[in-house]
Amino acid sequence: MAFLQTKPYKLHNDEGQCLQSLGAWVTLKATSEQTGGVFNLFEVLCPTDFATPLHIHYTEDVAVYVLEGALAFFWGSEKKVAMAGSFFFQPRCTPHGFRVEGDAPARILYMTIPAGFDRYIIEQEQPDHRSKAEAEAARYKIETLGPLPE
Repeated sequence: MAFLQTKPYKLHNDEGQCLQSLGAWVTLKATSEQTGGVFNLFEVLCPTDFATPLHIHYTEDVAVYVLEGALAFFWGSEKKVAMAGSFFFQPRCTPHGFRVEGDAPARILYMTIPAGFDRYIIEQEQPDHRSKAEAEAARYKIETLGPLPE
């Protein structure tokens, strides 16, 4: 990945490209281009029934900060509950996932290091992405293991 010369910028609360991924609303706050490939930052609004599958990122670390609501985080079969103000770090190659706990939606900051995951999220918005989903995941080195444990 070529690193670009970056420049300072700011976004207001309601700014950034907004996309839908797995049923959550994802706002891109820091793209690969804006950070010179160093990291991505997303603000994610997760509805009450939201859950990711258990999956592995092979090329990026993931950091999550819970702004509102509650989440159950999983590392394999290990479960940790996170309330607003909680922070989780998931090193690459760690099976992980999360789901919203309780009756309220959750809002999180989701960071991937290095950048590149934003391109995967953007591709998920394409009309024909379902037919290419496995190829896209393989290209971005993400493996889906199945549903989260109960």
